[in-house]
Amino acid sequence: MAIDWENYGRSRYHHENAGGTQIQSSRNRTHSYVEGNTVRKADVLPKRRERIRERPEPKRYPERQPAVMPGISGRNFIFLTAMVAVVAVTGFMYLSTQSEVRGMKKKIVVMQSEIAEQKEDNDAAYQEIVDSVTISEIYKKATEKLRMVQAENNQIYTYKNKKSDMVKQYADIPGAEK
Repeated sequence: MAIDWENYGRSRYHHENAGGTQIQSSRNRTHSYVEGNTVRKADVLPKRRERIRERPEPKRYPERQPAVMPGISGRNFIFLTAMVAVVAVTGFMYLSTQSEVRGMKKKIVVMQSEIAEQKEDNDAAYQEIVDSVTISEIYKKATEKLRMVQAENNQIYTYKNKKSDMVKQYADIPGAEK
């Protein structure tokens, strides 16, 4: 492509209007007209350089792969899932055990109140029995009905056992009649 060196600098400032006359404009905005056959060479706009633009080939992206979380592999995921399951089962077992303990405490309180009522009933019955029997009635029944006699001082023997509270009798007591 050849460059027109004569008109190289003028091409920026010359414009053709519809009548074929040329208007020259410069930076200080002075206008001059050139008419007739005295024009040596018509200012022609230089040919524009045509840039050959090659279209870039469309970018080809590889097929999308599934997103991979950094730092978590399949084994780690399975391990974490198992640990979450273990924690959940342990928590459930803990809560169920807590519930059982609370239920047992309630049952213990109910049973203790029943025991207290039974003790009151037993104490009242015992006191009633003790109040109904007198020592004079016991003495009278023992001597008259069972024909028991009261022991005298020479018939009472005391024995001290150092080993235990139990005494074994191997022979008859002297002076005791059958």
